[in-house]
Amino acid sequence: MTIDNTINEDIRKLNSAQQSAALHKNGPAVVYAGAGSGKTRVICARIAWLILNENVAPSSILAVTFTNKAAKEMKERIEKYIGFQRSKYIIVSTFHAFCARFLRIYAEEAGFNSAFSIYDDNDQKSLLKDILKQLNVPDKLLSVQTVKSKIDKIKNKGLSPEEYLNEINSGGEEKEKKRSFQGFGEQQYDPHLIQKVYAYYQKKLKQQNSLDFNDLLLVMYQLLVNKPHVLQSMQNRFQYFLIDEFQDTNPIQFKLIHLLSSHTKNLFIVGDDDQSIYSWRGAEPSFILNFDKIFVDAKTYKLEENYRSTNTIIEAATGIIKNNRTRAPKTLFTTKTNGNKIKVKGCEDPYIESNYIANEIFSAVQNNTSFSDFCILYRTNAQSRSLEDELRRRMMPYVIYGSVRFYERAEVKILLGYLKLLVNTADNASFEKVVNTPRRGFGDTAMQKLKEVANERGESLAKTASELAYGSLQNNVARSISGLKSFIHQVQKWKQLLIDGHKASVTLSIITSDISFEEYIRNTYPEDFDERWLNIIELKNAVAEFEAKELNADEENTQTLTPLETISKFIEQAMLTVEPTVVNAKQGNANAVTMMTIHSAKGLEFPNVFIAGLEEGVLPHQNSLNDFDSVEEERRLMYVAVTRAQNNLTLTYCRRNRYKDFLPAQESRFIAEVPMDCREFVDHFNRNQIKLTQKTVFEDTPRKFRDIDISENFSDDNYQWHKGQRVAHKTFGEGIINGVEKSSQGFKLKVKFDTNGEKTLIHSFVTPI
Repeated sequence: MTIDNTINEDIRKLNSAQQSAALHKNGPAVVYAGAGSGKTRVICARIAWLILNENVAPSSILAVTFTNKAAKEMKERIEKYIGFQRSKYIIVSTFHAFCARFLRIYAEEAGFNSAFSIYDDNDQKSLLKDILKQLNVPDKLLSVQTVKSKIDKIKNKGLSPEEYLNEINSGGEEKEKKRSFQGFGEQQYDPHLIQKVYAYYQKKLKQQNSLDFNDLLLVMYQLLVNKPHVLQSMQNRFQYFLIDEFQDTNPIQFKLIHLLSSHTKNLFIVGDDDQSIYSWRGAEPSFILNFDKIFVDAKTYKLEENYRSTNTIIEAATGIIKNNRTRAPKTLFTTKTNGNKIKVKGCEDPYIESNYIANEIFSAVQNNTSFSDFCILYRTNAQSRSLEDELRRRMMPYVIYGSVRFYERAEVKILLGYLKLLVNTADNASFEKVVNTPRRGFGDTAMQKLKEVANERGESLAKTASELAYGSLQNNVARSISGLKSFIHQVQKWKQLLIDGHKASVTLSIITSDISFEEYIRNTYPEDFDERWLNIIELKNAVAEFEAKELNADEENTQTLTPLETISKFIEQAMLTVEPTVVNAKQGNANAVTMMTIHSAKGLEFPNVFIAGLEEGVLPHQNSLNDFDSVEEERRLMYVAVTRAQNNLTLTYCRRNRYKDFLPAQESRFIAEVPMDCREFVDHFNRNQIKLTQKTVFEDTPRKFRDIDISENFSDDNYQWHKGQRVAHKTFGEGIINGVEKSSQGFKLKVKFDTNGEKTLIHSFVTPI
């Protein structure tokens, strides 16, 4: 086969497997591209080959990827291959941008004006809030965030309100709920109510000539199905379809691209099922795994040579991922030899773990390694707190990638606001932040009136509010006085607790309980409640840890801090965190350690990587332990983490539970899955070394943690829950327990409610009657 001289050099730079894929002729093809195997290069080279050697019109090519950044980079690389004049006619886009572009053209056929608006998250929430009010649905029964999250998921599946109703009536919704593991505290919902809200929501959007983000795909698909002339017009234009990161495709995206490419079947997909880690966004790896069953004449190519990591890291990654049963068979390899062994370090607690990681980085930097050569990965955002504290303490620059620093997270800032107000009641900013969070019926209008009175008197908001609440001032906020009075009373109570000697950490726990903060987080952020609640637990840990350090310091200095002084000093430490180097790092101008969750790390690489928190219940995550498919996804997450490392990899875990330090922790099964000749233990003697030098076998099924009772210290720990017992729930009313099961949160109860059907929930949400 002759290769056009224009791209001869670029094609020849590809290895034989990459060349075979890039020079694929016509028809469907699936390219399994392992981590670091050069998949984007193959897609770009293929597009260049089609245009320069197969005389394919650039305007007939559609290349789709999943982020605007990836699309931009792909377009730039294609331009280098074939020049601007040709490349400008190729559409390289995300699914959503592609649909938005053509819906503008075919707006009338879709039932919209071409000037339609695209609603963002806040627009959606505002409209849904109005709809729930109009339908008289109380927030406690169905919050705005819950219904938004559910509607997004329904649209990702490609279902209209009518189709979703059919799914409910056929029992499909109940099957779906059984398949997916429900996170603890997840809000229950009535599918018929969701469907009613969804239908009304779509009607309102149409009236307002608007679409939300997910409508772009759904409406485009419906347009192609219902208007054959539009489908034919699109198919006349596009002949070749190339899709990157196909393992991240959700049902509506697959339906759309399948329909568009059905005339030529020139569908060229690239991805890695071993890196499918976004099921919570609706991604289904089955689309790439079953591609050759859907397209029986599909050609399969495998890119297995890794250009990123050493042989040791590749062997470790392979040793881990091969334990997944649902995957396409492939084996990564590399020509990079003499890789250092993977270090495994067991630590007593997160504080020691953070100290160890900071020491390792500091030592390397002293030997002329850059801070930017290091990345610290973790499963949940809450884990960053102890790591951040340690790096700040040492004045080591760091940047949080794809997230915000711990003390800047919304739920953490709210509780810090409460603590700041206890220390300084004249702090107007904190008062304004927390007086109506959670809601107490003291809204913006009442706040404006309060500010006016406070300004006239030259007093703080808290002092003025107290005088209004207790009647020494004329009542200008009569409708809100009840909530204001309750708030002032609570603040006085908490402050008195501190004055009476209650520990700051204990008082913080009382605050979260008194304001029903767990319920507030659950209702406000139902889709990531677990993650945010872990941040609250970690904040409590941080205060307790600070108290313990101060106590040790006091013993040496014979100086005792009062609880109020302890809070003041803790807040000072938490607030004074932005050193100049950290600011520069955030702006991308400095040499800094990168910290991020593993989900944020996909597509990135670093010379030296630490994976922290490798304990059962952390990675794999607690919510995955009861479900086979979820554990497999957690293993894919571990695989992604390992393959971010180029030269050196260190795995760390804690022997004590990082969120319940009175309990032991069990090291992650994924450590044992790393081949023995690829790892070495940091400690000269480690009790865990004996256990892990032999292959530990884990079953990916529901398991007990060494028969240890891992329930929380709930107030009713010793209460015996039993079948047939009557209980009450503040939303669902009264009911009878039909089943009791032990869980990591205490007891999981199946309750048949008198008027709301059967629900499964954690015991702390009901009370015995």
